[in-house]
Amino acid sequence: MAIYYARRVKFQNGERISVLQQVEGLPVHTATLFLDGMRSRNLASATLHYACMALAVFHQEMDEAGIDVMHRLKQGLFLSRHELTRLVAAARHPKSELGEEPNYSPQKVVSIHSVYPRKKKHVEEDISVGLKTAAGRLRYISLYLEWCSSYVMPSLPREMQRELHRNTEVGLRSLRALIPRVSSRNTLGRRTGLSYEEQGRLERLVNPHSPENPWENEYVRYRNQVIVLILLASGMRQGELLGLRISDIHPQTGKIKILRRPDKEDDPRLREPNTKTLEREIAFDPSIIKLLNQYINVHRKGIKNAHKKPQVFISTHGHPLSGSSVEKLFQTLREALPNLSVILTSHVLRHTWNLRFSEYADEMGTSSVEEERARAEQQGWSSYKTAEVYTRRHIERKGQELALGAQKKLHTKVRGDINAKPNN
Repeated sequence: MAIYYARRVKFQNGERISVLQQVEGLPVHTATLFLDGMRSRNLASATLHYACMALAVFHQEMDEAGIDVMHRLKQGLFLSRHELTRLVAAARHPKSELGEEPNYSPQKVVSIHSVYPRKKKHVEEDISVGLKTAAGRLRYISLYLEWCSSYVMPSLPREMQRELHRNTEVGLRSLRALIPRVSSRNTLGRRTGLSYEEQGRLERLVNPHSPENPWENEYVRYRNQVIVLILLASGMRQGELLGLRISDIHPQTGKIKILRRPDKEDDPRLREPNTKTLEREIAFDPSIIKLLNQYINVHRKGIKNAHKKPQVFISTHGHPLSGSSVEKLFQTLREALPNLSVILTSHVLRHTWNLRFSEYADEMGTSSVEEERARAEQQGWSSYKTAEVYTRRHIERKGQELALGAQKKLHTKVRGDINAKPNN
């Protein structure tokens, strides 16, 4: 039985694409053509990879059911209701059952089992994905089936074309009716920010001088402290953090630019961090800028080949830090900080920033309209209304005033001296 996985590929010009690969086999031809069509629409590489993962689910399920989809379509037939129902169930499979290569490199051999874990092993650790993820997968599968049908249709006799068109329409209506509906009203269980007490615990833990700091390497201690403080102070996304370059930092003004750089040639990461939101400039409290400068000019300089890397955050080996490294960082923090009210992730720190921003806006008596405009400016969100050209600068300034004020309050309420040695 073929096993499918989504393989990331980087071209010499920096462009990233994803192809549906069979282990010890060739890429799937129809999937390659479909994804190339998506690529021509200039979609983000992360979107392409997500679609490719959905196709891995589809092809794996078809193989397990013994269905040759293209042969079926060439007969003018489509998937039955029963087969579509099975496909909907397969869309809930956990990520451990998906064909995504963890760290593919054409220079080394990758174990089949490391690429595609066996379903029967560690079943107790497998948790089905949420309805939103399953629905997203099924939408891409639906588009793919529609594309496959249109790809086959011109090669069929006219009567068979009409039959395939009719069967495809009925089948796609059935499939789309089975896609889970995700209610936007379900607010229970959503991630929330840290309390002041929890935030204080976190910041004391990542203090490089703390005996409770979970990292032994001195460089890693200082780097990870800066990462946590920047995420708390700005609410930026993980991809934005990992995409930061030395040239984006302006110590004189105390600001950092968040810029969009898709498919950069000099970024060696296959999973290139991307900025999803609008480009913007974020103001930081001087204490955080001071720590950031200390990290760059002292600790980072001690890493081999660091001067050759434009990215702010690098590993101990001098490579740009990866998303999986940040996820491991937060896994370590979760283990060192048990009994938090939320599952600590980089995105929870984004929620924490928004919570503090709202609290400070309330204290300042900021109107809800002005607060949301300032928040959108700081987070790089597109406003639901057309931005007023003549108030944009005021909104930007107001957003930075609120953000800096929230940081100062945070600083005095839970931190004190950021790098003060803890009392024994």
